[in-house]
Amino acid sequence: MRKFEFKKTYEEVEISGKVYKIEFNDDKLREYQEKFLSFQSDVDEYVKIDETKLEKDEQWEHFEKGKKLARNLIDTLFGEGAFDELYEKGGRSLANMFDLIWYLAEIVKERSGRNREEKRQQYVKRKNHVNQK
Repeated sequence: MRKFEFKKTYEEVEISGKVYKIEFNDDKLREYQEKFLSFQSDVDEYVKIDETKLEKDEQWEHFEKGKKLARNLIDTLFGEGAFDELYEKGGRSLANMFDLIWYLAEIVKERSGRNREEKRQQYVKRKNHVNQK
């Protein structure tokens, strides 16, 4: 008897002793790619601002904007409320959160590339099989 097993459609990541799960079904993968592209664009704009030239209240608003960017992405990956938990574990450091985001971006990029390569290989394999007949 032949047996077929589906590959898992998620990745588990341990962060500060807790395991978090990132779903990688087609819909989620597309959502993550869009979120990361949007995030990158927003961060590019965010870092252009020279905080030393801002008034104190503007500096606070700028910080909160960075926090909101990080929250939006992390909650998308791990679910609502995950940012708050990780922000605490990360020592309430936005720099730590951005480091985590870049780490997670690599996982999403790797998984996305792997999925594309697997699909390409399957297509080539089927095409070669049909051409051999």
